[in-house]
Amino acid sequence: MVRLPTLNVNWSRDRVYVIRRGVVACCILFCLIGAGVETAAAQRSWPRAAGTGPRGGGPPPAPAAATAAANEPTAVTRKQVPDSGKQGGSRKTQNTQNGDDKAAQSVDWKGPTGKQPDLSQYSDLSVEVSLAKQRVYVKSGGQTIYTMIASTGVDDATPHGSYTIDTRGEHFYNAEEGMGADYWVQFYGSYLFHSVPTGEAFGDYLPEEGAKLGQPASHGCVRLAVADAQWFYDQVPDGTLVTIA
Repeated sequence: MVRLPTLNVNWSRDRVYVIRRGVVACCILFCLIGAGVETAAAQRSWPRAAGTGPRGGGPPPAPAAATAAANEPTAVTRKQVPDSGKQGGSRKTQNTQNGDDKAAQSVDWKGPTGKQPDLSQYSDLSVEVSLAKQRVYVKSGGQTIYTMIASTGVDDATPHGSYTIDTRGEHFYNAEEGMGADYWVQFYGSYLFHSVPTGEAFGDYLPEEGAKLGQPASHGCVRLAVADAQWFYDQVPDGTLVTIA
């Protein structure tokens, strides 16, 4: 009996298996290619602004306007205080201004600012003038013992620096300015501490000038309430250091 060689049969089977595997691989490859084509087509159909987004894909960056809008504070953040442009805000502002005007008009420019001490009971006296606060502080050993409301020069006309009390007098009148003052005390040249302005006569006080006490109003002198000017004239000795700042 003739025996067929087994080598040829096995080779035929192997070839069939190879062909099958090749067919399966081709099918898988075709499927992958088809899926890739569909994905690319779907990506092209996505809405995309021209010239935006990275070349490698991914979502386009947010437009500049949208980014700016996102960084803007919210309405609650922006509106921390009432809008002064509204009726309520304007009314509040007007009431505040009216209150300030009434406060200026209610200044007692005749009486003392407070309880006036007897300076004969104190030593190491000095005087400080605050241009920002429109106040005069009389001190003993650096401690304030009496505070007076004042009016210094408009446009920063009152000299800054350190000076000493010199001469004094009860009344003066400046015909060029059409006003004078009582209880003047010199601290530098023609610059004085004195009462609110008067007319030509002693005690002839000008109410419209007195109402300015507490705000810059003079040509450089330091105005005081009438009672404070008289107390200053009577109590502060010559040679007392005066500091203005």
